[in-house]
Amino acid sequence: MALPPGATPGKDSKNHTLRLGDVTITALTDGSINFDPRNLFPETPLEAWEPYYERFPEYFSGTSFRNNLGSFLFSSGGKNILADTGFGPHGLMLGYPAPGELMRDMLRKGLNPEDVDTVFLTHLHGDHVGWNMSERDDPSKPAFPNARYRVHAHDWDHFSSEEMVSGPRGEAMQRSVMPIEKLGLLDLMDGSTQLAPGIEAYHTPGHTPGHMSLLISSRNERALLIGDIAGSPMQVTETESLYTPDTDAELARKTRKDIIERAVEENAMVIGSHLSYPGWGRIITWEGRRYWKALGE
Repeated sequence: MALPPGATPGKDSKNHTLRLGDVTITALTDGSINFDPRNLFPETPLEAWEPYYERFPEYFSGTSFRNNLGSFLFSSGGKNILADTGFGPHGLMLGYPAPGELMRDMLRKGLNPEDVDTVFLTHLHGDHVGWNMSERDDPSKPAFPNARYRVHAHDWDHFSSEEMVSGPRGEAMQRSVMPIEKLGLLDLMDGSTQLAPGIEAYHTPGHTPGHMSLLISSRNERALLIGDIAGSPMQVTETESLYTPDTDAELARKTRKDIIERAVEENAMVIGSHLSYPGWGRIITWEGRRYWKALGE
């Protein structure tokens, strides 16, 4: 897969593309949804978010969160890795319409699904697996026909259990994940795994039992893809807030703090699925607190 038309080394705002050493990163989106933050942060009153209105104006619509459903394509050493596949064209997410834009966004950026070698799933929540299958053409076929799909074994064991499959998250599993396993396209990881030159998957549990992140390291430059370790840019600061999608709240808080400190210590860019589009930025310290600072479009 070639660099998107017009992209250049460094940051290319028009194509939402970064080059980190020898690794090219393209931001993709499945669209965004607006929702009441109390759906996911039930113990946090609405007024607690007010100090962030000016810092992250793109993230708010009135008092609602405007949440990006982000995916990222990493190209390195002739390999193309798609991290997460969005919510897909599956109606409502958190009770709000989800646009299902990922495949169109790929086409807009000159990217071909057939060129994806690996679909890396940070975890198995429904808004990260929704385009695993070719939903608008033939739902019995994978959307990325030449790819292996990779996920941590702990997430597969957890989400494929009878209890989970028969529960509220079971629909996404049955529709978008279990068919991949039945087709023989699912590879389970256990521990750190090198996916391509300069791209390493490693275990960052808490949000889910098998949640994984990516360390991108090339030519003395570093980035961390954190998946849902921070489900909004505010969580980089509000690390203690109860976030109901976390399977293990205490472990998730520890992982969140650890990865923020790692990003600071290693001067690593931080890339997140639900951070402000295009989803990359750096951690800064202001008046004794950590903040995520977007690098913008």
